[in-house]
Amino acid sequence: MADEIHGGCRCGGIRYKTTPTPIYQLLCYCTDCQTIGGSANYAAYGVPIETIILTKGKPHTFSIKADSGRTNSRRFCTDCGTQVWAQIDELGLASVNAFSLDDSTHFQPDSNHCSENAPDWARVDNELNERPRTAKTSH
Repeated sequence: MADEIHGGCRCGGIRYKTTPTPIYQLLCYCTDCQTIGGSANYAAYGVPIETIILTKGKPHTFSIKADSGRTNSRRFCTDCGTQVWAQIDELGLASVNAFSLDDSTHFQPDSNHCSENAPDWARVDNELNERPRTAKTSH
């Protein structure tokens, strides 16, 4: 359907659908995203939490207090370990793992977030604007 996109974890145990119109699409270089993802950044496809509809399985939740002081709850598959999304309930936002989308070409990042935390070896695309830390996007 044109009004939704689909995705899931690596093993297929978790499946979801969400809106094809994200609020933001960014590369996040915060240290939490680096630790969780084992990479220089996290590909965040931002949507309102209520637009994520589980169609199969139930992700496990791991919550931490982010640098902003808010609780960031990460959702992942307990079988294959794929992080499917992270959410901050207080803001009503979820950052879907863009590479958990069935068609990851739908992800077109338009900004960086926390690029000052990028490792020295990382190649940060400086043509993407740095997204300001606002109440809507700050982890």
